[in-house]
Order: sequence, then C-alpha cells, then structure tokens
Amino acid sequence: MADTPPDDLDAPSDEMAAIDEGELDGVDEDVRDLIDDLQAESDASLRSAIRYTADDYDVLFLREDVAETLSTAEREERAETLIMKGLSDPPQEGALFDFGTLDATMRFYDNVLVSHFPYREWSGIVFTFDRTEAPLVDLVHEHLE
Repeated sequence: MADTPPDDLDAPSDEMAAIDEGELDGVDEDVRDLIDDLQAESDASLRSAIRYTADDYDVLFLREDVAETLSTAEREERAETLIMKGLSDPPQEGALFDFGTLDATMRFYDNVLVSHFPYREWSGIVFTFDRTEAPLVDLVHEHLE
C-alpha cells in the first residue's frame, strides 16, 4: 500500500470534487443516486464506494486521484481490508440487544473518514471521504494527547 499521503491534503479542487457521469457507468440507479447525494451533501470529498457481501465485492466508485496513487494489488488489499472492518461489526450484537440494529460505523483516520453501512448480516456498503474536520473526534484527541 502507499505509505505516504499526497503532498497537498487540502480539500480537492472543484474540478475533482464533481463526479463525472461516465465514472458511474454500470452502477445501479439507486446506488448512483446515493453516490450523487453523498457528494452533494457532504463537505468532504467522496474517495470511494464499495458494496460487499461475505464472499464478493464491487468497487462502485473510485476517485481518479485516489486510483492513480494505488496499484491494482494495493486497491484490492485496501478494499479487502475495508470490507473485513465492516464485517467485524455485525448488525446485531447479543450484549447490545437493547441498542437496536447497527445503522453505521465511522472510523476517523488522520486523512480519511471511513463509513460502513451494513444492510444484511454479511453485506453492506462502505464509503471513504477526505477528512476535513471532525470536531468531536478532534477535541477528544487533543485532550488525550
């Protein structure tokens, strides 16, 4: 995997922030709408979208600049790692029965926000975004340092 982040971690240019229709060819209409809505509603730029089951996955979207920094093997390793993280959080956990069904998990890394949305026992969708701000996480992190 790429060990070094790009030199410029500022928000991507407006040109990169927009998703070209051609990048979404072959994606189901409902998922295309979801990706469009995420891009429009989020102040962080969408990096990738992966739909997964226990034994298979589809990369639905991979932003061009992210794709260019990774080899095919690195892309596969990254997708598989993200999927394993998602599968490790089942929608229902016995000890947390009164919490209800898990709707989402979020992981905040220095440069990337990872959001998992399980929709069946062994399947879900994962999105990655450029991390811009996370006030709660940043505040706690400051106090723990």
